[in-house]
Amino acid sequence: MKRLLILLIAVVAFTLVITATSQEQPDPRFHVRVSVSANENIKGLITSYINRELRGLRDVEIVYKNPRWLLQVVALEISTKGGYKSGVALSIVVLEQFDNSSLKSLMRETYEKDWVVAVTSNLYSLPNHWLRVGSEDDLRSICDESLPILIPSILRNPESC
Repeated sequence: MKRLLILLIAVVAFTLVITATSQEQPDPRFHVRVSVSANENIKGLITSYINRELRGLRDVEIVYKNPRWLLQVVALEISTKGGYKSGVALSIVVLEQFDNSSLKSLMRETYEKDWVVAVTSNLYSLPNHWLRVGSEDDLRSICDESLPILIPSILRNPESC
C-alpha cells in the first residue's frame, strides 16, 4: 500500500512538471511578413520565389498579422528609351519591428501604456538592405541569392523571435 501511494505521488508530480513546462515554451519561430511592390507580371513570381525560400527554413514562419520582421521587396523593370525591357532591379529591405513591451511595463497608468503603444507601434529598425540588377530571365536566381544574404540578419538575433 505504501509503495502504491509513493508511486501515485510520483506520477502526479511528474504529470504536473510536464504540464507546467509544456505551457511555458515560447514560440521559437521567426515571424516574417513579405511585402512585394512590383509590376503585376513579375510580382507573383517574386512573391512565390521568396516565400518558397522562406518556407524552406524551419525557424521562419510567414505571417500576415503581427510580424516581428518585414521583408519589403521593390522590383522595377528596367527599359531603354525605346521601350526595350533590359532587366529588373530588385531591392529587398529587412525591417525589424520595435519591441515596445519593456516600455509598456514601465508605465503605471493605462493611458500611459496606450500612449506608448500609439507612439511606438510602427517603429522599425533597418538591419539589412540588398540591391541587385539582372535580366528578367534571372529573376528566380536573384531572389534565391538574396535570402542567404539577408536572412542571417534575422536569424543571428535569437531574442527577437
